[in-house]
Amino acid sequence: MNTQTKIPAKSPRDIKARDVIILTARLAQLLAEEVDLLSEMKVADIEALQQEKLFLANALDAHRKLIDQYPYLSETIPSQDRKDLQEVVDVFNDILEENHRKLLLAKEVNHRIVQAITAVVKETTASRVYDGKGAAFSAPFETLSVTLDKKI
Repeated sequence: MNTQTKIPAKSPRDIKARDVIILTARLAQLLAEEVDLLSEMKVADIEALQQEKLFLANALDAHRKLIDQYPYLSETIPSQDRKDLQEVVDVFNDILEENHRKLLLAKEVNHRIVQAITAVVKETTASRVYDGKGAAFSAPFETLSVTLDKKI
């Protein structure tokens, strides 16, 4: 252990705050693109963003784990970088909140579409039954078509 700075001998001396700022800003930008796609209900286009989002999230997680392992690293961030990082994090959190709202809205819209389709399919495929006079009407309950193979 280095006795002057109390930094373990084989540990990093500082964290690259500019890298964290850039990674966070890019992730915020991708989330903003996702919000736009969700607003336009172009949900299928969101998949193209997933690989980069995953890469950025993993890179940021690696930085977080480094700070968790070496807490002194947060003290090595220059004040201007600390300020810039806080601004980027604030923007990121705002976009993340909007993204969450849009995802919930898209999920609800999708759920209602599925319900409507299910109702239409159920209505058009309702089982027909015949009364004693041969008149057809829809069964008041779901029926199951069954064929019995009976040998005498």
